[in-house]
Amino acid sequence: MPLRELGVEWLWLVDPEHKTLEAYQSLNGHWVSLGAWGDDDTARIPPFDAVGIPLGSLWI
Repeated sequence: MPLRELGVEWLWLVDPEHKTLEAYQSLNGHWVSLGAWGDDDTARIPPFDAVGIPLGSLWI
């Protein structure tokens, strides 16, 4: 069953090997890219965009 049909609205793909994070939101039945971050970026990603996430701390 597709994630959207299960009620998943936000999707974050974290790739520790390439040190990247991609974020998507389900809108009108499609996944829309919210952006991609990597290395030592500080990501502010909905629905938690009030908090900066220092990605460098994920790759330790």
